[in-house]
Formats: sequence, C-alpha cells, structure tokens
Amino acid sequence: MILKNKLFDENYIVEEQIPRHFQVSFQEVGNCDKKLVKVVYNNMQQVGDIISDNSYENDFYRYHDIFHYSFAALLGWSPCTRAMMKIKRKSDVLIDEIEDGARAAITEEAISMIVFNEAKRNDFFEKKSHVSKTTLTIIKEMTENFEVKVRSIEDWENAILKAYEVFRFLIKNEGGIVEFDTLKKEVKYYHLES
Repeated sequence: MILKNKLFDENYIVEEQIPRHFQVSFQEVGNCDKKLVKVVYNNMQQVGDIISDNSYENDFYRYHDIFHYSFAALLGWSPCTRAMMKIKRKSDVLIDEIEDGARAAITEEAISMIVFNEAKRNDFFEKKSHVSKTTLTIIKEMTENFEVKVRSIEDWENAILKAYEVFRFLIKNEGGIVEFDTLKKEVKYYHLES
C-alpha cells in the first residue's frame, strides 16, 4: 500500500527519481509571428521539444510544461516529466510500463488540457481560489488506476493553482526560471536574467 505522503520513487536509484531539487527555465524563442518556448533543465540541457501554442490563437499553451513539473514536485507524479528528463523507472518493468508509460503520460496530458480549458475561461485562475469540483472529480477518476490515486482532491487543487500562479508569471514576463523542491512541496518563480 502506498502511503499518502510517501514519494513514489524513494526506493529507486537516484537516476530513476524525480529530482528532489531542480530548476527549469522557460525561454521564449522565435519571432513575433510565432512564439515558441524552449525549456532548459538546471541551466544545462534542453528538455522536451521547443513548444508552440499549437493553436490558431495565442493562448500561451507553449508554457504548459509548467504543469508537468509542478505535478512532479507537488504530487510526486508526472509521467511526462519522467519522459522529458529521462528518469523513467526502467529497473522495474511493470512500473516502467504502467506508471511511467504511454497511457499514464497521455492521461497527464489530458488532465493538463482539461484544466487549461477551464483556466482559460477563468483568466487562468487569477481571481479564483478553487478549481471546479467537476474538473477535480474527473481528474480523480482519470487517475484511479495509477499510483497518484492516493493524492486527494485538495492536493490536486493546490498543485493546479500553484502551477497557474507560476504560469501567469511566465506569460507576463515572457518566460522565467522556476525552482522546484519535491521534499518541501514548493515551486518558486524568478525572472530570467537579461
């Protein structure tokens, strides 16, 4: 049985753990016609692809990886982060396939999109202190077959609202540096240095 506050990967080698402290920078690249974002891990390596909004409108979805990294730090769960950082738990074939595999990653991307659509209708939660009960219930149902099922609706709501607080800073400042502390369950935003 998985305990509520236990880190899901604490019994794995460091190379298969979500880093306990890490930094990710979101840097706008491209031209005025097409805004793109490059994500760099610990000032060293690009993680994931350079992202556009993949939309007819400029809706800032290019910053959506903040949700994956926030879920990793605040919930201890993000198959997308594991894939981007190459920290899947390959030493356990079943965990690699189910918890860190394609279905889990697709589930997380779907959650990100469902929440994004609600957030977009609500000024990215700028003046809201709650995520709709419907959305939170859907998230719990979508994740009931994964280890993250032990996280409460309140845990999810906190992770979502904190991620959107940082998301709004990223939009306002056209990027930034975000520090994550998995142990303290903290996410902090800093301006990019010019």
